[in-house]
Amino acid sequence: MSLGELPERESMEFDVVIVGAGPAGLSAAIRLKQV
Repeated sequence: MSLGELPERESMEFDVVIVGAGPAGLSAAIRLKQV
């Protein structure tokens, strides 16, 4: 595959993206579920 033949990317919309699964990420996910 050459540079000019890249496949199309699927576009997705997110309201929030949590990066990481540590205590802060878990806390953020729980808090956002409550709102």
